Amino acid sequence: MENVQEYRADLAKLARVSHELNDLATPYLYQTVNFHSPGRIKPDDQLLSQLDILGNLHFNKLRLRCLRIRMGTDCTPKPFFRPTLHLHTTVKLRVMHLTQVDNVVVLQSLGVALKDATELERLSIWADDRAELSISSLVEDWHKPAPFRLRSLDIRGFSDIGIPAKSMWAAIPPTKLRELTLELGPSLLVQDPTEFWDASVEADLRPLRLRVNLGTRGIQEFISSFSGLEAFHLVPSDTLQPMEPIRVLVDALRRHHASTLKVLGLSPFLGGSKYVLDVPDIKYLVGALPDIEELRLNQASLNREVMQIALLLPRLRVAQIDLVHEDPATESIFLDFIVYLLRKGYARNLTYVAFDDTTVREIRRNPIRLSDGVSRVGYVGGTVLLNEEVFDWVRTSF
Repeated sequence: MENVQEYRADLAKLARVSHELNDLATPYLYQTVNFHSPGRIKPDDQLLSQLDILGNLHFNKLRLRCLRIRMGTDCTPKPFFRPTLHLHTTVKLRVMHLTQVDNVVVLQSLGVALKDATELERLSIWADDRAELSISSLVEDWHKPAPFRLRSLDIRGFSDIGIPAKSMWAAIPPTKLRELTLELGPSLLVQDPTEFWDASVEADLRPLRLRVNLGTRGIQEFISSFSGLEAFHLVPSDTLQPMEPIRVLVDALRRHHASTLKVLGLSPFLGGSKYVLDVPDIKYLVGALPDIEELRLNQASLNREVMQIALLLPRLRVAQIDLVHEDPATESIFLDFIVYLLRKGYARNLTYVAFDDTTVREIRRNPIRLSDGVSRVGYVGGTVLLNEEVFDWVRTSF
């Protein structure tokens, strides 16, 4: 059965012939499990009954490598985590994505399962922010560090960490972590996040890609503690704490990461036009970090000089603009001006223009124009700002 991956459909038929053949075929069929539920699961759900194998006693026979469970509104992944799911040591799970988690029991069950996931490399957990969950529920029963060393950790929607950051990094050692996404709040954001950044320096966290909504004081010292960042992305937060000045952050990036940084997102503020990049800021940014290929920035309304300077970045491929006040008419004004600049020779590599976390327009060349199709942020492959790994298997594109 050396080339079984080419014959999945035949294997699926073979698995129905007899118990003996089912035992032979099943491990090859379940290397990757993708489950996308659009809403509430019914007790007699046929798809769910087909996936009951995840809780089967024979689960240790599977060669599972990737598990992705994406749930719709009001639908936490309870069926797979009640009773508690145990991953046997023979299951070499490398990737796990859970989306729309709104139940603490699921997190606790996942924590039990991950104790045996010795080869796990990528973990994503997106919580329903209305559930006010804490990361501590995942690791509270771990009495020693995780057996895996993650390369990617994506945590969103949790109200807070629930334990000191030092304890979190002791449970999930970050020494091999190269991609970190951490979007927390509001509970954590009303505390002093300096403790988080101090603990991250002490734990030797040195990511290549960093996406966080913790733009408060302490982050400048963190990004100055190492070099090699390829992507730095501050996403919007509703914290009332003073944020690290943009000029200070850009200067730290220039001094420690200028030779490697290709992606920059500076959009950490909601409802505050005073934090919008002005002309001196964008001039300094373009001069300090000329190799940026993807840029995200805030704009209250079209500032022609700011956009003109931003499009001087010679390698710019992606421009993502957060409008302080969302308005389709404002988007059209931006797009018209960007196309005007492109026709004058600016940003010869610009391929995508996006607004907030919603629409994406593609730039066509010869002649320069906007594509007729509209895509969505999160579904544009080949980019960092506009791509979400957890969406890869339900992708729509241009």
